[in-house]
Amino acid sequence: MKKTVWVVGSILLVSLLLLTLLSSTPVKKPHLTKIGVLLANDLRQAKFEGLESGLKTLGYENGENITYQVLNAQNDLAKLPVLATNLIEARPNVLVAAGAVEAQSLKTLTAKMSSPLPVVFLGALSPTELGLVGSTAHPGGNITGLNNYHLELTSKRLELLHRLLPAVHKVAVLGDTRVPFFVETQKSIHDAAEEFALTINTYTVSTPEEVAQVIGQMSQDRIEAALLLPGFFLETSTEQIVDLAIQKNIPVFGVYPGDVEQGCLASYGASYKDQGEQSAHLVTKILQGESPGDIPVETPDKLVFAVNLQTARRLGIRPAPSILSFADKVIQP
Repeated sequence: MKKTVWVVGSILLVSLLLLTLLSSTPVKKPHLTKIGVLLANDLRQAKFEGLESGLKTLGYENGENITYQVLNAQNDLAKLPVLATNLIEARPNVLVAAGAVEAQSLKTLTAKMSSPLPVVFLGALSPTELGLVGSTAHPGGNITGLNNYHLELTSKRLELLHRLLPAVHKVAVLGDTRVPFFVETQKSIHDAAEEFALTINTYTVSTPEEVAQVIGQMSQDRIEAALLLPGFFLETSTEQIVDLAIQKNIPVFGVYPGDVEQGCLASYGASYKDQGEQSAHLVTKILQGESPGDIPVETPDKLVFAVNLQTARRLGIRPAPSILSFADKVIQP
């Protein structure tokens, strides 16, 4: 009987000692993967939201096994190098650039490092021509990402505009000469215009003040519709352009699906959120040990044709039902 009591007592004593040791040993926190994100403005926040959503689907939960440092230049591009430096100094596992201007800042600064941090861009136009990567199949270096094809899709947008408004024959192409390959893009536009018997007038803007002047000139030139080219300034000025164009009864065809929410009659391209979400698996490949230089640049999985019938009603126009039926997104009146 005494032996039994002694054995039970010994077991209890050992259990108490183990509990004491366990309670005094610090609990190891799970390893947090760090992602540094550089945004040029609030519009590109949607790209980050897509990235975060995509990474969550792939098993990366914010605050549990991954953390984000997001720095936003708020449209002041002069701040990008400083913000990029701050992100680099935090030594994240992967740097993420929302677009081309952010990627160029990160590329320049990481190139000075002995072991450059990997960079993924969440949609940039013509990254090979911009010098971001060596080639789309074999980027080389420390950068890869998504080519959003927004420049290459310009002639397709003109075709959709023509089919949506077949009575329109005189179209303005509105661009910014600071965007790389502005001149080269004109050939594909004029080839498409010739195919559809359209007359093209090209206008350029680079400041908010020029926008009002150019829209006024379009009205004087009896422009019937306008097509936006991709570019950072135009991206941030879409709402201003559309408001002024509608006052002159000129429908505008945009670049991003979200442009229709700013009043564009229609748009065709990859949404910011979709670009970010698709890029999530590129980030994951790097986290799993692949070199960005060996990860091919991708093209969009999803292109969205969007139409705003509220804008159509406001302008007193009726888009062709035959092409309207192909729209992926329609804002009803």
